[in-house]
Amino acid sequence: MEQRVLSAHTVERMFRQLKNLNDHTPYLLEAYLGEIEYPKGGSGIQVQEGITLEMPDGRDLKDLVNTKILYSALMDITPAQASDKRLWTYLTHVTHWSYMRKRWPVDEADKPINRINDRYFLNRTSLRSLTRNGIARLWWYGYLTYDATRANPWELTEILLSRADLVVSITERAIGSNKSLRTAILEFFATNPSIAANELATRELLKRLNLAGGTINLPFLDVPDVKALLCELSQAA
Repeated sequence: MEQRVLSAHTVERMFRQLKNLNDHTPYLLEAYLGEIEYPKGGSGIQVQEGITLEMPDGRDLKDLVNTKILYSALMDITPAQASDKRLWTYLTHVTHWSYMRKRWPVDEADKPINRINDRYFLNRTSLRSLTRNGIARLWWYGYLTYDATRANPWELTEILLSRADLVVSITERAIGSNKSLRTAILEFFATNPSIAANELATRELLKRLNLAGGTINLPFLDVPDVKALLCELSQAA
């Protein structure tokens, strides 16, 4: 079936209304009650019927299982289509509204309007913004890490989503946009679980890697070279 998206006019109106009224109460309702309009013509995005995300359950936020569900269902779309705010605004406000209210409850946020901006809309197409939108993030986690050539295609995905701070450290930095760097980091953590499990050690290692980028052209290194550099940096005093 063809995936529905919102019209560009609708997305802009919804965002402008939120900004002008500064009112988050519509996001406390059981269903989004705003006016919905669809663009003329189709979206060109094919999706299997009936995608259902699992609801968070206590401390289990279900990010990994939902990444697998959503990316598998939309695996054939292009990065350009996956950067379309019309798609993700539709999915956050219509298809997966109940999931969004459970995963990103607005009434529990210190700054409700900021949470809505970050999680329910997509205002920029940077990797940081794409991995903050409540639904787009799931697709992009899959796109950045899924590897059909591996015995376990989701191996890197599972490493990435093993800790929330690890997700932020990789996807919200420039290193997350480079495939070789991203892959090398995740493979290094897979073979160095003591570092991967230590938030302070992880943060320090990635900080050192960023600093090394001041003298080494990191994006031009291949995966083995990056892993060797990470090994050296991890052993530095």
